[in-house]
Amino acid sequence: MPAVRIDSYETKAGRIMALGLLVAGTMAAGACKSRGPEHVDPAAFAWNAPLGAPATVYIRNTNGGVEVRPSTDGNVRVTAEVRWRRGDPKREIKFQAVNGANSVTICALWEGGTCEPAKYHSGSSGLGLFGNRTDASVKFTVLVPTGVRVDAFTVNGSVGVAATAPVVAQTVNGTIKVATSVGPVDAETVNGNVDVRMTTLGAEGPVRAHTVTGTASAYLPAKFDGVVDISSTIGNVSSEFDGVSGTGEAKHLSGIVGAGGRRVDVGTVTGSASLRRLNADGTVAAP
Repeated sequence: MPAVRIDSYETKAGRIMALGLLVAGTMAAGACKSRGPEHVDPAAFAWNAPLGAPATVYIRNTNGGVEVRPSTDGNVRVTAEVRWRRGDPKREIKFQAVNGANSVTICALWEGGTCEPAKYHSGSSGLGLFGNRTDASVKFTVLVPTGVRVDAFTVNGSVGVAATAPVVAQTVNGTIKVATSVGPVDAETVNGNVDVRMTTLGAEGPVRAHTVTGTASAYLPAKFDGVVDISSTIGNVSSEFDGVSGTGEAKHLSGIVGAGGRRVDVGTVTGSASLRRLNADGTVAAP
């Protein structure tokens, strides 16, 4: 029975694309086994505890989405909704919360596995395929205090984050939308659009918005320092920043903005890729 594992966020397009093809190619086969009434448990899991900046919340999922919003107090609050048509998710899916030195990792595990930030390992695919007894999906809703970083991963599902600190977001089959008052943001999917927005750039690290099938868009402050690379294999590329250019009909733009330094990488294969200006209040700058 296949396992779902993420060994590190060094994982790039080749390995992610392979997993994306596996998901796309087998979901249809599993759909015929999932007919029947849908069951919903809106409170399958709940966890909360105080956590302050500059801590990190790691969310690890396999089948289902992740939604992150600001908390109104100093606590991280995590809930999980489970939907299924077949099997017994109460028996086959376990939730774990693992505290670190300055972090917490929350995982959904299908038939066991490992709950670690860089070595998340679910015992089965979690997609209701390959003989899995349940076809359940898990949707995490996470409330995060000001200044706490977010690192969210799933295989089959979208990721949406509204935050006040740097964000890492990764999925295989789903869209990614991130808006934070303090970047950078590192976001990657295979099948879906990526839209990342930062009103300021704080900590060191790259800005990345990558997909294979879909559009990739990054919105940055009107003034920032970075080395920019924007690319698409068969789609349009564009930038609203001076110093970023290409030649002729090239599907590639590059250049240095401000003093350079930080990498800003926006890329796709089948859609458009763009780098745009964002106002300090989070609105899109006028052309």
